[in-house]
Amino acid sequence: MIIAAVDMGTNSCRLLISRYNDGKPETILRQIRTNRLGVGMGISGMINEQTMEKTAQCLITYKQIMQDHKVDAFHVVATSAVREAKNQAEFISFLRKVCGMEPEVISGQREAELSYAGAINEWEGEKKPFLIDLGGGSTEIIWHTDKAGFISLPLGAVRATETDMSAADIADLIASLGNIKEELSDYPLVMVGGTATTLVAVKLALEVYDPEKVHGKKLSRGEIGDIYNMLASMPLRLRRRMPGLQPERADIIVKGVLIILLLMDYLNKNEITVSEKDILDGIIKELYYRSLQKD
Repeated sequence: MIIAAVDMGTNSCRLLISRYNDGKPETILRQIRTNRLGVGMGISGMINEQTMEKTAQCLITYKQIMQDHKVDAFHVVATSAVREAKNQAEFISFLRKVCGMEPEVISGQREAELSYAGAINEWEGEKKPFLIDLGGGSTEIIWHTDKAGFISLPLGAVRATETDMSAADIADLIASLGNIKEELSDYPLVMVGGTATTLVAVKLALEVYDPEKVHGKKLSRGEIGDIYNMLASMPLRLRRRMPGLQPERADIIVKGVLIILLLMDYLNKNEITVSEKDILDGIIKELYYRSLQKD
């Protein structure tokens, strides 16, 4: 069975196509396009017309790719930017009309649950981790330790960059997490999202992004701090040429890494495990088990 998932995020639109053999997924294709759905939303609260067109064209391309790969089932989700957009209904109607696709606009909690399902599918540690999904417009924290919990913060790499949030601004938002650091102190931290995976790619100086080299890698607080200092002191034109850093992400990476550092400090974590598997893998898994129930 061949299954596909599309994630319409605040910064990028991503596609994953997988084949299930003997109950295990095998990646056929991953694609990413930086369409920056959340551009300008910090001021207007609206998805602009140019971005609508760009996103529709991306979905049309993905639809053709799925047809070429003879996909049996697919699902499209939209996250922070679309769920907060004042013109959400207009945008969804536009996509339905132009490309015949209608995304599920998911809540922060559903986004986190899908990301968690994808990220820990192959987790081998003694204790289940808690997960932080740092996106362009929001950050979701979810755990299934002694008891389950979920928190969503209006904090992301695109949002923090567009509104020029300071370290103090970010720290104030993070402080609203309350005392969860005591509850999660004994559990490992897994992070998903483009900022986290980019940190590994930059550390390894990957000229060509390789998910296999990124998935499961650990980064210390010191390593992340060193990368942050290097990026923050570097002009944008040089960041765009750095191995491991997509040119389209160069403008938002500094704030994204700062968010990770401040989250780690607040949670008293000296290390993160970076997962390449995330919400897309969670959607694939969900679709597969739904197909089994139908059968």
